[in-house]
Amino acid sequence: MPDGQQGIRADGKLLIGDAVLLAAKMLSTSETPLLDARVLLKFVLATDDAGVIGFGRDFLSASQAHQFNELLLRRRNGEPVAYLTGQKEFWSLEFTVSKDVLIPRDDSECLIGAVLERRSKNDQMRIADLGTGSGCLICALLTEFPNAKGAAVDISGPAISIARQNAEKLRLANRMSFYEGEWTAPLEEQFDIVIANPPYVTEAERPELATDVIDFEPHDALFGGEDGLDPYRLILSEMGQILKPDGLLIFECGTNQTDELAQLVRQFDGRYMPFTIFDLAGRPRGVGLDRRKDQKKD
Repeated sequence: MPDGQQGIRADGKLLIGDAVLLAAKMLSTSETPLLDARVLLKFVLATDDAGVIGFGRDFLSASQAHQFNELLLRRRNGEPVAYLTGQKEFWSLEFTVSKDVLIPRDDSECLIGAVLERRSKNDQMRIADLGTGSGCLICALLTEFPNAKGAAVDISGPAISIARQNAEKLRLANRMSFYEGEWTAPLEEQFDIVIANPPYVTEAERPELATDVIDFEPHDALFGGEDGLDPYRLILSEMGQILKPDGLLIFECGTNQTDELAQLVRQFDGRYMPFTIFDLAGRPRGVGLDRRKDQKKD
C-alpha cells in the first residue's frame, strides 16, 4: 500500500477495536469505509457485530491481520465487499454470491414488497424468476409464501449453480425447479407470478458506472442494449405463453425507465393498467401488471 497506508500491523499487538478504525481510514475512498471495514473484519474473525464489540480489547493475531490486509487491499482496488466475503444479505436472508452473479441490491427488495401488497401469503402459487442470478428474488418470495413453488431461470450455468446453493442453504430447494436457458424458453407451463430483474443499463451509462460495478460484476447481467430495454421487449414477446390470465408481472428497471417500460407492458396487454413500483427512497424502481379484475381499465 502507498506510504501512510502500510496496512494493519501484523505483530499481534493491535487491538481488534483499533483495527476497525485504522481499516476505515485505509478505505477512505469508499462511500462506506467504516461499514466495509466492519464487514471484512467480521468475515476474518468469523463473528458478528456483537463479536467484534466483544473482542474489541483482544489482539488481532498475525494470521488474522495478514488476511485482513489482503482483503483491504482488494477493496481499495475496487473489488466489492460481497465478492470478498462471498456473502450478501437480502430481505434479511444471507445469500452466497460470486463473480458469476450480480450482487443483490437493497433497492430490489421493493419488488418483494410489491408482490406482498397484491397476493395473500397463503395462496398456492407458482412463481417464475427470469434471470435469477443468485436466486435472491425467488428465494425471498418463497420464504414469504410458504405454499408457493418456484422456477428459477438463467442463461448462465454458473449462476444457476449459485441459485441452487442458496435455495439449499435456505431449505427451499424442494419447492424450486432450476432451468438453464434464455428467459422463458425453458418453461412449459403458466405461472401465477412472473418476476424479473433483467439487464437494463444503457450504453450511454457505461462510462458512469462505479469501478466496483464495471470492473467486477458480470456485464451480461448489466447491459440491456442501446436504451436498456431490449431484454424487456424479448420477455414481453413471450409473456403471453407463461403468465396466467389472472397473473401478476413484476419488473425491476432503472429509475428513468418506468414510463417507457410501462408503454411496453401496455402493448403486451392493454386491458390492464400498469403500476409503478417505488423503492424505500421514493424513487421509481419497477413496473408491474396485475391481471386481476380490480386492476382492469374502464
